[in-house]
Amino acid sequence: MEHREIFRIILNVYETCEIRNFPIDCIDVIKKLNIPLFKYSELSDKKQRECYRVSDDAFKLKGKIYYNDAFPYICRQRFTLIHEVGHILLGHIGDTKENDEETNYFASHFLAPRILIHKYGYRDAEQLHEAFGLSYAASNRALLSYKEWFRNISYSANRKPTEPEIQLEHIFFSEQEENSVQIIEKHKKPIRSRRRARIREELTDRSTFMELLNLQYGNFDFGLAESQYLYGNDL
Repeated sequence: MEHREIFRIILNVYETCEIRNFPIDCIDVIKKLNIPLFKYSELSDKKQRECYRVSDDAFKLKGKIYYNDAFPYICRQRFTLIHEVGHILLGHIGDTKENDEETNYFASHFLAPRILIHKYGYRDAEQLHEAFGLSYAASNRALLSYKEWFRNISYSANRKPTEPEIQLEHIFFSEQEENSVQIIEKHKKPIRSRRRARIREELTDRSTFMELLNLQYGNFDFGLAESQYLYGNDL
């Protein structure tokens, strides 16, 4: 599926579910889309065991989404839930690498639209984590993707995002800035307990993310990316 069509589907969900704030309430979105949703805790013991064998986070089965309501990593589960929504909305049949890559693209752009990253001036992973509720690994991937998105637009003929992205921007920003819908306070300082939980999640995510960068960019660029990951990312 072309990216423009994925952006159109994302825009349709924002309009249908009246999404106006971030981080997005994924449970609310799923309910408004009338997708059957089940908590592990409300299932029988036998079904719970079966669910845990499939995933300790969330999964889709026959158009229904099951999720572990005791899962400790909320940011990661937010991505997983929208990933499963993507499989349904994109009409995927079967579990293939191509389908998974497409739904990862959908989930990342749904949870952190690149046009809004640009509009709000977010430039590092910490800001994306705070604003959009992504894990640190997902925040860094979104940041790298945003830079590529920005370069592509800069070199395009009309130097504009796609029409669905522009319409999505208009949901949050009217011509009169004072009437625009606000996202969140950009640099709200977290309380100490939140910071401890965030650090634990970052340490868990870091090794996987660094392995990905090393495979993708090689040793030299990996070193640069690692420095950016640890000490801040500049555009």
